[in-house]
Amino acid sequence: MKDHDSMKYKRRTFKALVDIELDGDGDGWVTFDCFSTRKSRSRYYGEKRIGGLLTLRLSLSSLAQRLPTFEASEGQWVQLKVASHASENSVEALVVMFGDNAETVVLHICGITPLKLSNEEYKAFMLAYAPRAPETLIAGVLDFSLQDSGELSIAAYDVGQGNCNAIIDRFEHPRVFFDLGWAPNFHARTRPPRQPNFFSCDHVRVAPVVLSHWDMDHWSYAIARSQYNPASLTTRHEWNRKALARFWIARAPERPEHQVSPLALSFYEALTNKQLMPGISAILLWPDDCTQIRFSEGWLEACEPTMQTPSDSNNTGIAMFVQPKGQGPAILMTGDADFPSIPSLTSNRQLELAGMVAPHHGSKITIAAVPHPKPGTPMKLALSVGKGNEYGHPTQASLDAYKAAGWHGTAVLTQDRQVCWGNHSNEHAHGNILLKFSVDAEDPKCGCWSVPGGCLCLTPSAVPTLPPVAGVKPRRWR
Repeated sequence: MKDHDSMKYKRRTFKALVDIELDGDGDGWVTFDCFSTRKSRSRYYGEKRIGGLLTLRLSLSSLAQRLPTFEASEGQWVQLKVASHASENSVEALVVMFGDNAETVVLHICGITPLKLSNEEYKAFMLAYAPRAPETLIAGVLDFSLQDSGELSIAAYDVGQGNCNAIIDRFEHPRVFFDLGWAPNFHARTRPPRQPNFFSCDHVRVAPVVLSHWDMDHWSYAIARSQYNPASLTTRHEWNRKALARFWIARAPERPEHQVSPLALSFYEALTNKQLMPGISAILLWPDDCTQIRFSEGWLEACEPTMQTPSDSNNTGIAMFVQPKGQGPAILMTGDADFPSIPSLTSNRQLELAGMVAPHHGSKITIAAVPHPKPGTPMKLALSVGKGNEYGHPTQASLDAYKAAGWHGTAVLTQDRQVCWGNHSNEHAHGNILLKFSVDAEDPKCGCWSVPGGCLCLTPSAVPTLPPVAGVKPRRWR
């Protein structure tokens, strides 16, 4: 852990968006996603509306003990005073970093006051003036990437505590990604032994990304490396240029409590500064007043929060149903969206599923709304989760609910790694999961070495899997 004992005392004021993850036991985690300047310019990524980024994370209980007058609420903006060294009433917080960086740096929060953004800032974090893409363009991007794919399957890749899925072709090549996440430094221990190269198959097709929502663990593979600057108490994020060189399909916020964070806005702006076609950037925002976009092999649909959880941003993004040629049972990829927020699950009782990637790493769900798999199909349920994560995912209640709904004996966790069956020079283990549409379909198999070279091999469907075990929340000393 890096400290600042040998350095001059530094102090800085930030504007920060508050994000709270409750753990169900009276505690949880608080993230302050911060910026300090209005305008900045990068020699690589062009002009940006905000700069001086910093993301801090600490337990809710430690914040309440040291700063008891502050009442944290989800989606609230605050003015945050941060220092390099501890003081009498400060509270320690971890600097969040990404990419191949597992460095541990702590800073000290010494003051928090409520803050109201300017109208210009508010509109920036709502992506209010950002252009929306036509439905036809989004569908066309997906259709082009899926051309000549042969028999399709779905991959749920092992990225630690994060999410990355893909529609893959008959040779295991990713054709369309659904999320492109990677575990941040506070979950570095959950990462697989070898980092996958999700772009090792770009020579076949540069796969676009459908972003379920703007939570950092669903897109942070786009950050190649984070570097903390002790002189300014800020973090610089170096973007993975190959991640920016593809289309990203995402939704803009529709409610004030769902606004994007400073870190997510910086990613959005990096995408807007990357022109892939004349007049068209790498980010394609979902069109207004659109509920569903169909493409040749399935459909995307806009998730809608329920009346019981209107402020939950997990339920505001995009869900993907893959249904080859529009026929037969589908496979559902949820991101973090709970089942009642996915319209097709509530409106189409005839919808048949051959497989599913479970919501939110196996965390709490609406038990009564769990969809049933179609008997006679693979009925594979994948849970993207990192062993030893700080949230205790997956929960036993969720595992029990999936089993009761018919996903019995077919649930697999990405954290349950097995030695790779691919032909590698160095033996390694991974938890990459294969989901097929038919039990009779052959497993996809790469013949060009790009898949094993990128550590994108999938565990063969005939290999026995471990029964899923619920997570355990690590004990926190208060």
